[in-house]
Amino acid sequence: MEHEKCYVFKPQEERPSKRRRVSKTADNASLELRKRTCRELWDAQQERIDKIIEEVHRATLSDIIDFIKTAGSTQDQGSKIPTGLVVAGPSIASHAQFFDSLAQRTAVEAQSVFVALTSSECPNLKTLLKNLIRKATSADDGDGDEHVFTRRKGPRLLNYDLQLLFEWCKEQSPANVVVAFRDSEALEGSLLADAIQLMSSWLDRIPFVLLFGVATSAEGFQEKLPSAAIRCLAGRKFDVAQADEVLEQVFLKTIDGGAPLWLGPELSKRALERHKDHIQSVETFIDALKYAYMSHFFANPLSIFLRMDLKYEQISQADLEALRHVDTFQKYAEDLLKERDASTVRKLLESDQFLFEHTLEQIAVSQDKIHGIVRACVLLKDLRGSIPRLPSITTSALYVRGAAGDLNRSPLIRDFLLAVKKAPSDILSDLLSVLVESDAADKDVQRIQTELKKLVNSSGAPSQPLRSAHDLRHDTLRTTVVAQKVELSKQKSALSATDAAYSNIVEDLHGWLENYFEKVLVTPQDLFLYEAVVYDLRSPHKDVFTPKPRVAVERALSAPHDYLNCSCCENSNGTNVGVFGLGVIACC
Repeated sequence: MEHEKCYVFKPQEERPSKRRRVSKTADNASLELRKRTCRELWDAQQERIDKIIEEVHRATLSDIIDFIKTAGSTQDQGSKIPTGLVVAGPSIASHAQFFDSLAQRTAVEAQSVFVALTSSECPNLKTLLKNLIRKATSADDGDGDEHVFTRRKGPRLLNYDLQLLFEWCKEQSPANVVVAFRDSEALEGSLLADAIQLMSSWLDRIPFVLLFGVATSAEGFQEKLPSAAIRCLAGRKFDVAQADEVLEQVFLKTIDGGAPLWLGPELSKRALERHKDHIQSVETFIDALKYAYMSHFFANPLSIFLRMDLKYEQISQADLEALRHVDTFQKYAEDLLKERDASTVRKLLESDQFLFEHTLEQIAVSQDKIHGIVRACVLLKDLRGSIPRLPSITTSALYVRGAAGDLNRSPLIRDFLLAVKKAPSDILSDLLSVLVESDAADKDVQRIQTELKKLVNSSGAPSQPLRSAHDLRHDTLRTTVVAQKVELSKQKSALSATDAAYSNIVEDLHGWLENYFEKVLVTPQDLFLYEAVVYDLRSPHKDVFTPKPRVAVERALSAPHDYLNCSCCENSNGTNVGVFGLGVIACC
């Protein structure tokens, strides 16, 4: 429909080939329990996400609140308007979330009225002032009606006269009137200049504080304003965490926050790409995550095993039979048979009680292994950051590859291990400091760090880093002439005793890291009950978050009862009649 203004709709008379459900109630008895489990887990996940978003913006919000508090003491007659340039990045959708949080804290902590304006609300100066006055005077009014000045005596003022706001300020006595332009770069420069100069003339009566949401840079925004308007402002720049950084923190909390359910690699990749390509807000990603929780617990009966206090009496026979038919259960049974453990397989097939108890044990093992993959991705990202020449990579990108089983023995791991072999002692010391602070550290890592410190202190030249045998500085070129042809060959130069000892330390650390990644980075798809702990269905999200307008319009025309919920679209038997002739407007 992007390239067609209209088209002829021809409904199909054939019935769909898919069998329709005729029963009115669900057959699964655990549906209500799954619904309750989904709500409990999502509430906990939402709380973790809200906390991490608050922590990301806490420093910037506190600085802006302090700036607003101190603005009142500097507003003397003839002074400049206190102005904050909030550099929030190109994601306009994320600006709304930040300014909403700022509005709440401004009203509570700064005792000021907060007015947020967008470019669509400010086509000209009169409309800008009208919306400014209306929002400011109705900030404490629940219904938002303009009946604040009914007690005013004298001639009626126009609704864009700042005298209205001045009289409201005398009555309410706010500390400041904070005016925030969320997308200030979308406004015309002349309009902003007129508004700034007008507010400057009222600054001795109305305590204005201006905030401009900037998507590019403060310098670019300054070039947009004329010098007369700039002279009316006393500006200060505030840098906000970019939307990509916030999304990375939210995604990390999603996979490493203690939730028993993880997003699969394909779904995670699509959600991250959609955020990057369409510059969506973090709320859109959170909505996609919530929809994943809802879809998983609604469509997958095995999701009931994610409940922490699950009891055998709460499981139906259908759930256990579904468990015996999943691919990971069959693979687990085959592995037991290869180990000559046929008795356990027989119990799993014949005893529901034994199957339930064994499933709870093994699903905990699977969750621990997936959590180990997440920790390995976080550790790899931190360790790569300690080696300067390696390019940085996000944890989300590592998780997508790790959750797909493609990270182990990948070029990312090989390049990192090769860089460790060539790293000098100062870089290796920083790498060990990061490794010791992680959960993966053990006695061997502490021993390697202790040996490195002793060797560096005993080398006699702490300012000169030690280098291993794999360092390029220990490679020499040898030139030989054979049959009037010059041949070049590489050979290792002789190592000192200190460099040889350092090479042994590097080899020990290299071997430990190689064994760690080999052990932890398993293939998640082979884990027992992978279908329950990982949600990776792409079709529901593709249909919901990538809508198809043609299909939606055709369904609305052919089955308006699904949307309108009216009685005229059904016949006496309760089935839809041929409503294409009626049309949606006729039904309304």
